[in-house]
Amino acid sequence: MMTRIFSTLLTALFVVSSLSAQEELNWKKHKKLADKLFEATQYVDAAAHFEEAWQQQPKAIELIYKAGESYYLVKDFKKAIHAFQYVKDENKRFPLVGLKYARALKQDGQYEAAKDAFIYFINAYQGNDKGVVSNIVANEVKGCDLGIGLAKSTQAATIQVRHLTENINSPAIEFAPIPYSDDLLYYSSTMKDNQSFLFRSQRKSGEWKKAVIAEGLPDFPNKHFANGSFAPDAKRFYFTLCDNGDGLNSKCEIYALKREKSKWSAPIRLRDYINIENANTTTQPWVVHQNGQEILYFASDREGGFGEMDIWYTTRAINSDDMDFTYPINAGAEINTIGAEITPFYDLNKNTLYFSSNGKVTLGGWDVFQAKGALDQWEPTQNLGKPINSAADEFYYVLKPSGKGGFFVSNRLYGAEKISTQHEDIFEFGAEIKASTLNALGQVMDGESMLPISDVRISLYELVGTTAKLLSSKKIAQSNYRFQILPNKKLRLVAEKGGYLKNTYDFDSYNSNGTIDYTHIFSLNKRTAGTILAETPSQQTADYTASVGSNENIISTSKSTSSNSSPVRKNTQNAASASVSVVGNSKSGVSKKEATYKVQVVAVNIHDINHPRYRYVKSIGKIETEEIANGGVTRVLITDLENIQAAEEIKKQVVKYGFVDAFVVKYENGRRIGRVR
Repeated sequence: MMTRIFSTLLTALFVVSSLSAQEELNWKKHKKLADKLFEATQYVDAAAHFEEAWQQQPKAIELIYKAGESYYLVKDFKKAIHAFQYVKDENKRFPLVGLKYARALKQDGQYEAAKDAFIYFINAYQGNDKGVVSNIVANEVKGCDLGIGLAKSTQAATIQVRHLTENINSPAIEFAPIPYSDDLLYYSSTMKDNQSFLFRSQRKSGEWKKAVIAEGLPDFPNKHFANGSFAPDAKRFYFTLCDNGDGLNSKCEIYALKREKSKWSAPIRLRDYINIENANTTTQPWVVHQNGQEILYFASDREGGFGEMDIWYTTRAINSDDMDFTYPINAGAEINTIGAEITPFYDLNKNTLYFSSNGKVTLGGWDVFQAKGALDQWEPTQNLGKPINSAADEFYYVLKPSGKGGFFVSNRLYGAEKISTQHEDIFEFGAEIKASTLNALGQVMDGESMLPISDVRISLYELVGTTAKLLSSKKIAQSNYRFQILPNKKLRLVAEKGGYLKNTYDFDSYNSNGTIDYTHIFSLNKRTAGTILAETPSQQTADYTASVGSNENIISTSKSTSSNSSPVRKNTQNAASASVSVVGNSKSGVSKKEATYKVQVVAVNIHDINHPRYRYVKSIGKIETEEIANGGVTRVLITDLENIQAAEEIKKQVVKYGFVDAFVVKYENGRRIGRVR
């Protein structure tokens, strides 16, 4: 299944990611074109034609399956999820499609949904390999639990991560960083002619300069030159050459250059027992000097391993002038699994091997692991956890020569700088690195189906007095949006799409300290014939509170709908009034204040309780509305909740149905006190 592992970083060299204008085709012509595009590894275009064919011929479910496969190959997990959902139970017809569906959910960071999908898949799976698949699923479920646990953790990260600027990263693939010094970085990139070259960048005054192709190296026409490693004495440079093939079956082998005075020698191919004929991929060398030996760790799918790709090593005497390495030895079962292990890096100061694996318990697809030891003797491996690892893929972990931080490669999303998981970029990490961005981010959903909507225009405005100043506007190809924002600003987001009513969201970044992302999920309602007004969130929905002591002392400091300054009119939908009784105190004769709690679902300017967006919320509890007479705003609440714990559980359910700004409100004797949590 994964003998193509090197293509994880190479396949996208051959992906055409922009769609050409399509003439009107019937479904058979779309399918024929899609098959040709798929064969040519142009998966993005292929997926679009498979989907179009399926739209015209929905009974031909193999078409939407192939669309899902195409999206999965280019790591467009959201679209893969959408396609696979229609065929996730067809494992006999499309082998392991349910597993791929669950993995796509996991790599999209939807750990709870992914866990359910993994368990559902394995309970229904009846393949002859169920024992092996069960072990794989068990690891995946553990990975979901790990992700869920880390998401709930309040422990502050001691390591900071940042995405390197456009001087290094590009819309192509950047990978295999080699820090020659803390301020001189070599790395591989496909930004030139869809072919992999070695680039270099120097850091000056704290900023990485525009990268250039490394000079003084041999020319390798029609080859991908990548994955380099300097010997510690700088006398040799080991690297990988791959055929400029189809991206899935490119033959990769390890070569070396010798330093001869101030020049590099002609490339020397390592011997046949290293670049063995029965291995499709021998790649990603990393060299270290230890105990009088030059040790070369590398990744290969050669026979005799534990799984699809394994970490191997070979040695030679440091004082030898010949490339007389020993026959390669597998690094052993503590490192390698039935899955794939790649991108080894050895830190001599800590006697620790770092590598990536998809066969161990991971937060995403590939995670970075570490193990103390050497050669084939290792202590138990450990997952590096967040923030190095994520729901995405992480590879090529490497430390700077000083040991103060380092680099890794990931396809994760990162602010407005990286909005796609379809390509890998280089990230820098270290204790001294500060998070470089504050973001406003979220998703756009259909108000009725609550499914993601694509091709929406999202605009960001700064509010200065009565003026809205446009800061940025972009059309998002997928349903997710992200903007970089500055602290201490009043801001407005506007979502617009043809056939839908415009929706807005106001917020401020006054208390961010540069460390909090602001998240909002838009719900757009379709424009219907004769529609004049429909549900739109109030411009006053941001509700900030200050806590003094306990929950009893929570005081609203908001200028929003939590304010008690405006008269409130209550209307309980399909239920008796939620008024609170006053209980006498027999000892003092003074009335006791009776506390109750409600969940505020949303505050809107124009309200219609029969709007489809409430159909799921109505099933949770009793709906009540409060009209603020002087504010022109209606609050929608779930009432009759016994205590704050019950209210908190209801709030969690409401948030799941798309009302991400829901919160718990405290009342005393029917009088609104303020937001609790």
